[in-house]
Amino acid sequence: MTRTEERLADALGASAGRVHDDRLRPLPEPKPGLNAEPGPGTGTRPVRAAWRGWLVPLAAAASVALVIGVALALASVPGRLAGPPPASRGGPAAAGLPRYFVQVAAANPLGPTTVEIRSVATGKVVASAPSPRPAGWSVYPTSTAAAPGGRTFYVAYNALRAGSPGQTWIYRFSITSSALTMAKGGLIPRSGASGIRGSMAVSPDGTRLALTVGRPAGRSNGGPRDAIAVIDLRTGAQATWQGGLDRSGRALQIPDVSWTPDGQSVVFLALWCDPAIDLGLCAEGIAPSAIRGQQVRSLPVSSRAGPLARGSVLLAAGTVPVIAHAVAGPRPGELTLVVLSGRSATAGAWQVATVERVAARTGSVLGVGYRLATRRPSQLIRDIMLGVTPGGQHLLLSYAGQDGFRTGWIGQGKFHPLPVPQPYRVVPITAW
Repeated sequence: MTRTEERLADALGASAGRVHDDRLRPLPEPKPGLNAEPGPGTGTRPVRAAWRGWLVPLAAAASVALVIGVALALASVPGRLAGPPPASRGGPAAAGLPRYFVQVAAANPLGPTTVEIRSVATGKVVASAPSPRPAGWSVYPTSTAAAPGGRTFYVAYNALRAGSPGQTWIYRFSITSSALTMAKGGLIPRSGASGIRGSMAVSPDGTRLALTVGRPAGRSNGGPRDAIAVIDLRTGAQATWQGGLDRSGRALQIPDVSWTPDGQSVVFLALWCDPAIDLGLCAEGIAPSAIRGQQVRSLPVSSRAGPLARGSVLLAAGTVPVIAHAVAGPRPGELTLVVLSGRSATAGAWQVATVERVAARTGSVLGVGYRLATRRPSQLIRDIMLGVTPGGQHLLLSYAGQDGFRTGWIGQGKFHPLPVPQPYRVVPITAW
C-alpha cells in the first residue's frame, strides 16, 4: 500500500465514522455564479441563431448514438479486479474523500432526468432537482463537474429544437438549492453534441469552467471537430479554442479536459479516429480499437482564445499504449491516465484497462492505482469513464458490466462502489 493510499484509507475511515448527513447543516460559501442568469426552463428563452446545415440530423443522430452506446455497454460483463503492481511512494497526501457527489439519474436512456447530490458515505440524497424540459426542445445531459469544496456542481446539456441550431446549456446546482439555475455565460450557441458524453472541469479557484463542445467542419475534412470553451463564472465571458489540430479524413474527439494545479492551463486528450455519423464520434465507440492518433496536450488559457494547437504536447502517440482518458495531476508535472491494452478482435473492446499515474512529457509510470481485467475473451471492456476532484487527488471510475454501469472510487488498488443502487441501466454521468 502506498503512503497516499494509506492516508486515503485512514481519512475515509475517520470521515465515515463522523458523518451523519441527516444532521448536516450546509455552511454558506462563495459562489461565482450567485447572480446567475435565468435560462431555458426558468422563463427565459435562449437567444436564437441562424440555422446551420450541419445540425439538421443532429437531434436524431444524437439520440441514436446514445442508445447505441448504452446497448454496447450492456453487452459486456464485469471484469475481475486484478491487484496493481507496487506503486511508487511519496505521492501527494490525501485530504479525505469528498463528502458529496452529483449524479444525473434516469429511468431510461431517453426519459426525463433528475440531478441528485448524494452523500459519499451513505448514498443519501441531500438535494435534487429535475433537469430542464422546456416545450419544443429536446434536452439531454452530457457532463457534470464539481466546484472546489464539493458542495456546488455544474451540469451541461445539449439542447436541440427543430429549425434552430444546437445549443449547450450549463446549470449550477448546490446542496442549498432546490432548483437548477443557469450559470453566468451558461448558454453556448451553435454548439453540437460532443460525443455521447462531454467533459467539463472547474478551475482550482472556482472562477472558470472549461468544457468540450462540438463545432462544424467541412465534410471533406471528416465532419465536426471538438473544441474547448472556457467560461468566466463571475462575468459570463466566453472564449473558445478551436482549429489548428485538424487532420484530413479524421474526427477530432476531446474526451477529457482538466486544469493544471496552478489554474493557468487546461490539459486535454486529443484523439483522431475514423468519424461516425457526423457527430465527432469515433466510429468504433468510446474506446476505439483503431485510433489514428493521440496526444495529451496543455493549452494556456490566460490570454485570448485561439487555436487548439497554441499549446504544447505532453504525451504523443507511441509514448504509451492507447489512452482512453487523461487528466492533470495529482501533482504538478503528473498525469492520470486510463490505458487500454489487450486489444480483441471485436471493435471497440479491450481486455485490460489500467489507471496509471505518469510523468508528463516522458510517460514513465509513477504508480498504478487500479487494474481492471477480463476473465475470459468473451468478457471485454467496452466503455470506461474517469472522474476526478478539481485538484485531481481522488478518482471516480465507471465501467460497463453485463447488466449495466458500475461507479465507484479508487483506493488501495481496489474499486469501492458508491453507496447507491448499482448497476445503472443508463450511462452514468457523475462527478465529485
